[in-house]
Amino acid sequence: MASYAIFDEKYYLVQYPWVKPAIDAGVIKSGREHFEKFGQAGGLTKVSRYFDEATYLAGNPDIAALVRTPNNPSAPFATGLDHFIQYGYEEGRTRVSAEYEEAFYVANNRQLQPFIQNGTFKNGYQHFIEFGIKDGQFGTSFFETEYLQKNPDILPLVNSGALKTGREHYFKFGTSDPNRSATFIGTSGNDIITGAGVGNTELIGVEVGYVTNSDGFSIPGRNYESDGSNEFDILTGGSGRDKFMLGDLLPGSGGKGFSSPTRLYIGPGFATIRNFTQGQDSIQLASGNSDGDPLDKFLVFPINNNRDLAIETNGLSVLRPNGSSELSSFDRIAVIEGGGNLKLNQLPGSSFSILLLG
Repeated sequence: MASYAIFDEKYYLVQYPWVKPAIDAGVIKSGREHFEKFGQAGGLTKVSRYFDEATYLAGNPDIAALVRTPNNPSAPFATGLDHFIQYGYEEGRTRVSAEYEEAFYVANNRQLQPFIQNGTFKNGYQHFIEFGIKDGQFGTSFFETEYLQKNPDILPLVNSGALKTGREHYFKFGTSDPNRSATFIGTSGNDIITGAGVGNTELIGVEVGYVTNSDGFSIPGRNYESDGSNEFDILTGGSGRDKFMLGDLLPGSGGKGFSSPTRLYIGPGFATIRNFTQGQDSIQLASGNSDGDPLDKFLVFPINNNRDLAIETNGLSVLRPNGSSELSSFDRIAVIEGGGNLKLNQLPGSSFSILLLG
């Protein structure tokens, strides 16, 4: 049974502007009608930000032989999209776009898993297309919402359909621009996060959301939705200036002061840091109380026959879920692979609540 759930009217009309005059003249009622009557059989494929013809064919090689080409003019499908609409969506195929990763979306929206198991949704992609996009969800580890907030010059291009997403802009243009920065985030499970770009890049292995101030009260910014407990994440730096986030300090409510530091990987679990370049990259920790040197709250020492470098807590005050606090000591929160000979220094910009090492 054909499904046109992915069809985006506004996006289609931007990609194929000659359709709009036919609508205005009353020849057809909508872009959707044009596509169903003419575009689908005619080989038009730009119907959604989250479907890419080349990605679909590459990710589903069994379909390539079924798509019409000059050498195969009698094949049953005009395009990969034609197949996806007729069968692929209902079959649960999710390798459809670089702008969507099924494993990330499902892990980042844990509440979906029972609904996928009971058949309410075939997969995360179905939920993303039908509900997630409207709710401001993003489909990959690229922190889309924050990127658009920090780069307002890109937003009109995305809204107009000239660019699919902020992620597309970053990987087409931003990775070679030292003035563009990006953040890559994980989920509440075990993640492999890799940085990209020549500018400033942040790598966060835990689940992070973005809060807007649409209610007139909330402070726009990050919301850490997992704390790294029982997570074993791998954070791999790229060619630019990478910041490996092991803690953060978020604005407090009402815009006054700051909330308690967010300390990651307390308890079971830690981050493995790869491709750390001293003098270029940094590690951010949420440190201790205002009294004392924040560097005293952590231990940094070589392990594994001096091959790697470990970071552990050293009397770090930790707030428990029940509101009580305790001191955390000898709790490993990170291992820098190949960093056994590094001598990490406290960097400028450190404070009693945020510690930067490099």
